[in-house]
Amino acid sequence: LDVIEIDGASNRGIDDVQALREKVRFSPTGGRHRVVIIDEIHQLSKDAFAALLKTLEEPPPHLVFIFATTDPQKLPDTIRSRCQRFDFARVPLRKVADRLLEIRKREAADPEGVRFDLSEGAALLLAHKSEGSMRDAVSALDQVVSSGEAAVSDELVRRVLGIADREVFFGLGEAILKRDPGAALHALHEGFAKGIDARDLADGLSEHIRHILILKVDPEGADLVALSSEDLARLKAGGATWSQDDLLRLLKLASEASWPMRDSPQPLIHLEAAIVQMATLEPGETLAELLARLEALEQRLGGAAAASAAAPTVSAPRSAVATPVPAGGAAVAGAPAPKPPAPPRSAAPAALPTRPFATPAATPAPAGDPAPAAPAREATAVLECSPESDASWSEVVAATNLRKRMLGAFLEESRFIGIAQGKVVVAMDDLHRAVVEEKDNRAIVTAEIARAFGAAFELRCVPLAEAGLAPPSPTDYRPLVDQAIAWFQGDPIERPTPKRERTSG
Repeated sequence: LDVIEIDGASNRGIDDVQALREKVRFSPTGGRHRVVIIDEIHQLSKDAFAALLKTLEEPPPHLVFIFATTDPQKLPDTIRSRCQRFDFARVPLRKVADRLLEIRKREAADPEGVRFDLSEGAALLLAHKSEGSMRDAVSALDQVVSSGEAAVSDELVRRVLGIADREVFFGLGEAILKRDPGAALHALHEGFAKGIDARDLADGLSEHIRHILILKVDPEGADLVALSSEDLARLKAGGATWSQDDLLRLLKLASEASWPMRDSPQPLIHLEAAIVQMATLEPGETLAELLARLEALEQRLGGAAAASAAAPTVSAPRSAVATPVPAGGAAVAGAPAPKPPAPPRSAAPAALPTRPFATPAATPAPAGDPAPAAPAREATAVLECSPESDASWSEVVAATNLRKRMLGAFLEESRFIGIAQGKVVVAMDDLHRAVVEEKDNRAIVTAEIARAFGAAFELRCVPLAEAGLAPPSPTDYRPLVDQAIAWFQGDPIERPTPKRERTSG
């Protein structure tokens, strides 16, 4: 008689609170206190809270209020400030499973108890289904035992509670981790044929990869994974060949697949696309690995620059130098006929846009000999270069910067030479050529060349030596290295279209 329990969702008006205030004034009948429990108190109306506040400010000495709520932030500050707050946390999964196993032992010891066998996997599955609620776990156990079977196994729990078979996700996860898209699709459709909904398959796959990631990060984190010891060993073995970063990428793909499935009339198609993408995911590289590669490249270029600087200057061979014609017009016996002079370029390389690669100083020719005809000059003699083409190339670099900033940076570090035989000739070193001539990058540059020059020109990347330019020094790469480091560390860099860059990256 001294304990009153009220449902706040059903008795939420001011009249209910006023009636309660009249009841609590009387002294307890048997004990020292009268206890009033209001469940889901956050559902009381604003006027009801105002009527209750007076009783809370000046309560009778024998009165104790207990407020229960799942949303304490919805209570007014005037109510919360006059209460002691106790937050109830979820019960760990292992403790819930141990409690269920203890119930089985006590039922077996009781002469009138229910005899049943409960496996460890079934207890963990019931604990996982309860989501940390001991009451829900015991209710689920009672429901499974009521089926009449003496042996409570994983299969029985899944059949009674409608939980998807874990072997489906083990087969699906194994195919993904082996990078076998065909086997992954086959395992997916096997699970779908068993009656598992596509959305449940997506949620179960995300949970399965989450278990693998947790055991990869913390091999002793079995308390965070509600599985038996055999399943834990299988998960650890499955994720042994994958890195932590790659597992994070898999978990992101699996989690994002469930969003478009909610409103789609064919959710299985979205899940199939996500599984194929996961099964064909290439291993990623960490920031430390990329920085190590850049440092190795700097050291290699530094050694090449030092070797070229220490090498002695060798003059051109006599056979490559044209023999001068005497004043009388007769050629010297045994000497090759002089070659006609190469037509001059319309624009000298000095008039081109400034690049970080310096042109080497010309070596003075011996007295009486003409300047040697270098192969670079002969190769570039047919080039067409004008201020208009220079401006068009600048547009190509600017447009590439908008589409892919790193590729634009590599083009800025290169040297535009001119146009020859329907090709745009650009001089660069081996590193820049490897990046620019990559399939996707080359397609971007070629498209921007066609737009800026107004013609379908091809891109031709020539070595620096062919264009008569000196190789870069290690200090020339320092801005590019700093920019790459800032890019991977997430520092603010001018990125006009971050979504397209993130997709292409």
